[in-house]
Amino acid sequence: MQPHGDFQVQRQGAMVICRPSGPFNLDGARAYEAQFLDTVAPLLGQRWGIVEIASQFEAAGPEVMAHFRRQFDWCQRHGCRFLALVCEGAFKRYMAERIFADIPFEAMAHFGDEGTARQWLAHRLGGPRPAAGE
Repeated sequence: MQPHGDFQVQRQGAMVICRPSGPFNLDGARAYEAQFLDTVAPLLGQRWGIVEIASQFEAAGPEVMAHFRRQFDWCQRHGCRFLALVCEGAFKRYMAERIFADIPFEAMAHFGDEGTARQWLAHRLGGPRPAAGE
């Protein structure tokens, strides 16, 4: 089966910015995870955080959602202390809350825009705040 789902993952210091978009199948989730793990490898054993920009994330079946939940749990166990989630709409927020329930991040917050999410995370990480538009 062909992977479905698009993604971008980038790191700026201890901040990991993730942009999943479109519908995902399990092969797409695995491809996302592989690139994600390469990106966060230098951060393991440190305090770091994620800005998850889920505004363009469309859909995924139960097995994909379970896969993503395991990935976020792994992140928390390997130094990810903070999660800034950018999403719009009550349904996406409800789904996010189900995925992240019981994962003991130090702090997790929902935002309507990327800039505010980045500022929140930069403050939590104790570093300089990113410039507008970064």
